[in-house]
Amino acid sequence: MTPNLIAHRAWKLWTLAVFSVVVFGCAAGSDPNDGNLTIQRRADPDDISAGGFDRGIYSFDGPSVLTVLLTEGPADHPNRALIVRMFWKPKAASTPLDETATNATVQYIVFSDGDDAGVSNTPQRQVGIYSGGGFLFPETEPGGAVLTANLWQATLSLADKSEGFEDVLGPSILRGRFNAQRDDEGMIDAVRRVNIAVSEALGVPRFVRGD
Repeated sequence: MTPNLIAHRAWKLWTLAVFSVVVFGCAAGSDPNDGNLTIQRRADPDDISAGGFDRGIYSFDGPSVLTVLLTEGPADHPNRALIVRMFWKPKAASTPLDETATNATVQYIVFSDGDDAGVSNTPQRQVGIYSGGGFLFPETEPGGAVLTANLWQATLSLADKSEGFEDVLGPSILRGRFNAQRDDEGMIDAVRRVNIAVSEALGVPRFVRGD
């Protein structure tokens, strides 16, 4: 075995070990409708932030296609939202856990209150939309009442923002474990509310969904 191959395998084992600690460890005590994920900034790997979500729902669109929406804050004016769209389902013991594997798109939406009150004396709400892709591994069979899944190595970069939004993340990695209740009909309305909140903050129509 060559030194390069040994180093590569050691790196993969270290990555999987870190993944297991971060993803499975943060899920302890989670409610069925929340998610606990971590964000690691590429500019500073030691800078890791974590956040939970109040509500998690998902819709099942076929044997291998599903959409997940996690939100934190009021439904009409969320503080954060995460939309994950899985396009193919990995198979246990046959799909390799590779650091470059991707089977899902990700959109992470962050809202914040602006400093400029303007003529209305109402602070302008700001929004940043981060997009990327990652690897989603369902622990439970998609289509059931509750989906439990792991999101691994999802890359994030700022794709759109309102004029006053401050990007404190930069290019980042999102990972974690979450639970979501199946709600095919409710997903349509929930995504519509997120789209309205995004469009209001941007000042122009903007549609977000995991695809």
